[in-house]
Amino acid sequence: MSRVAPLAPPWSEQDAAGINSWGHPDRTYEPLLLVRCLQRHPALAAKLRTLGEALYLDTKLPPRVRTIAILRICALLGCAYEWGGQAAFWGPIAGVSEDECDALVTGADTAWSDDERVLIAAVDELERSGTWTTSTWNALGNRLSDEQRMELLIAVGWYRTICTLCNGLDLPVEGWMRAWPQA
Repeated sequence: MSRVAPLAPPWSEQDAAGINSWGHPDRTYEPLLLVRCLQRHPALAAKLRTLGEALYLDTKLPPRVRTIAILRICALLGCAYEWGGQAAFWGPIAGVSEDECDALVTGADTAWSDDERVLIAAVDELERSGTWTTSTWNALGNRLSDEQRMELLIAVGWYRTICTLCNGLDLPVEGWMRAWPQA
C-alpha cells in the first residue's frame, strides 16, 4: 500500500472538504492516494495545495512547457506515481503525447522542438546542480520571459518536492494512472 495509511472513509466534513479540494474540477478519478495520506496532516495538506494550485491558476508558463518539465523531473527522480498521474491527466490536456511522456523517462528520441530540447536539458541541469548556467538561462529566454523562467524554477522545485514525498511514502501507481514505461 504505502508507508503512511491514507485517511479512510467515512471522512469528517472537514477532511472531505480538504480531500475534495485537490485536483482539476473535471477529474474523473477518485481522490488521490497522495491526497488521502496528506489529509492525515490537514494543516500541511492545505499549505501544499495552495502552492500546487498556484502553478496552474493565473500562470504565465505555457501548459505544454510546464507539463514537459514536470514529467521530466518525475522521470529523473524515478517517481512512477506522480509521473503516472501527470502523464494520464495533464499530458493530454497540455498536448504532450503518450510517446513524448514515455520518452521523458526512457530517453527515446522523439520529435522535440529545439526549444523543448533546451527545456529538457534545463530540467536535467537544475536537478544535477540546483541552478542554471547563464547560457541555459539565456537559451530559455529565447522563448520564455523572466517571469516564466521563475515559474519554471518553482514548478520543477515543487514537483521535486512532490516526487520526494511520493517516493518516500512509497505510493503505488493507481489504476487510472499511466504505467511507468519500459526502456
